[in-house]
Amino acid sequence: MKNVEIVDGALNSRFEIYGVEGEVFDRLFPSGQDEVYLEDLDAALQDDVAFWERVYAHEVDRQSVQGIHGILHTHPRAKVSILEISQT
Repeated sequence: MKNVEIVDGALNSRFEIYGVEGEVFDRLFPSGQDEVYLEDLDAALQDDVAFWERVYAHEVDRQSVQGIHGILHTHPRAKVSILEISQT
């Protein structure tokens, strides 16, 4: 598992950390990058609900984190939108 910090991008920005599998991490951070913006990801990946469910499946307690492997900057509504789509 690799730890990904997801920064929501709001004015009162908050962040969450999720543990993701290597395959998921590699799709989020191609070419060895360690920081990406949601809008820079492939459109098909942005719309892949199953992929995002995997990203958000395992939230890590920030106080127990032993390192962050990548940072994803996103929009504050992205997580809510993905979850709303998966419930329909």
